[in-house]
Amino acid sequence: MSAKDTGNRWTGRQRVLAAFEKTRPDRVPRFDQTICIEVAGAVMGREVLVGGGTLRFREVEARFKSPAAGAEFEERLLGDVVSFYRALDYDMARLPWRDSRTASRKLDEYTYLFGNDNGGEPWEIYRYDPRTCNWHAADTWLSGGNVERLIAWLERESRRWTGPDTNPARMDVQKRFRAQLGEDLAVCATVGYLGIPMWEPAWLMALELAPELVEEDLDHQTAQGLEDLALAAEIGIDIALAGGDFCTKTGPVFSPSTFERLFLPRLKKLVDKCNQVGIRYVFRTDGVTWPVAGMLFGESGVHAYGEIDYGAGMRLKQLRESFPDLTLFGNLDCGGALIFGTAEEVRGVVRENLEETGGLGHVFGSSNAIMPETPPENYLAMLDEAARFCI
Repeated sequence: MSAKDTGNRWTGRQRVLAAFEKTRPDRVPRFDQTICIEVAGAVMGREVLVGGGTLRFREVEARFKSPAAGAEFEERLLGDVVSFYRALDYDMARLPWRDSRTASRKLDEYTYLFGNDNGGEPWEIYRYDPRTCNWHAADTWLSGGNVERLIAWLERESRRWTGPDTNPARMDVQKRFRAQLGEDLAVCATVGYLGIPMWEPAWLMALELAPELVEEDLDHQTAQGLEDLALAAEIGIDIALAGGDFCTKTGPVFSPSTFERLFLPRLKKLVDKCNQVGIRYVFRTDGVTWPVAGMLFGESGVHAYGEIDYGAGMRLKQLRESFPDLTLFGNLDCGGALIFGTAEEVRGVVRENLEETGGLGHVFGSSNAIMPETPPENYLAMLDEAARFCI
C-alpha cells in the first residue's frame, strides 16, 4: 500500500509509511511506544491498561490469581490499548511492554518470585514500588555478576536448543490486536530483537570469558527473529520495533569491534528478512550511539532509529545530516521539559524538535515513554502542538 495520499483523508498508516518513504503527509505522524496508565487514566477519565510498571505488576497479580483472571486482564488490555490510541489520534499503535509470566510464589503484597533456584536455572524476584510506579528486579540468579552460573546455563542452553519455535500461535495476541485496531492505523510489534542484557554485569563478562557461547545465544535469537518476522508479516504487522539496548549516556557498553563482530552480521540478516516480507525495522536503544553509528545506521540497513536519547545528547539535526535516509522516531526529552516544564514550555520544545527535521522522515513522540510523573496537561500540549506543526 502506498503512503501517498489518494485524495481522501490520510490514514495513520499512510502517514507512518510516508515517514519511511520521506514523502510529505498532511501532518507529522505521531506515536508513543509507552504511555503509563497513570497519565493515560488522567487523560481518559478512567483507568486504561496501556503501559508502564503498574500495568506489568497488575498483570502479574492477575495471572497469579488464576488463568481466568489472566485471560480477562489480557482481553481488557487489548480493548483499552485500541481505544486509547484512537482517542488520542495516534497514527500507529502497539501492545505495551507486558509481564505475562506466571509467578511461582508471592513473597509479599508487592513482591513475586519467578522460577526457582533449582540446578542453576534462571530465577528472579520482582518488586513493585507504589511510590514510583516501578516494577523492577529486586534480586536475580545473576546478582553480583555470577558469570560462572551464566556460562553453565549457556552451555546447557546450547545442548537443549532444537531450533526456533515455528508455532503460529506465538502471534495469536498480536493477531487479535491487529484485527481490533483496524487497517487504518499502522501497527508495530517487538519482533526481531537482538541483544544481551546490558544491565547484568555477568553478560558483559561472558563476552570476554565465553564469547563463543554468547555468539551461539545471539544465533538463536536471530533464528527466532527470522521466524517471528515472517509470522508478523502474515498477520499484517507494519513495523518491527526491535533492536536491543546496548548504550549508556557515555556510549556503547562494549567496543565497536565487538559490535562489528557479534551484532552487525546478525542484524543484517534480520533487516534482510524485513525487506523480504515488507516490514520496516526500527532499532531502539537509549544512550549515545555515535561510536558505532556508521555500522548501526549505515551498513546494517536498518530503516529507522528509535528511543533517540535527547538527555544523552542525541540530536535529530545531526542524525539527519549524517544519515539522510534514516527514519527518526521520537526524541522529545521525556525526562526533561515534558515532566518539569510548563505546558507552554513543552509546546516550544515540540516546535524546536520538529523544526530539526521539518517533520519529514520523522515519527514524532517522546524519547522513550510518557512516564508516571508527566503532568497530563503537558502530555496533551505535546500532542496538540505536534498536530499544529506545518510540514
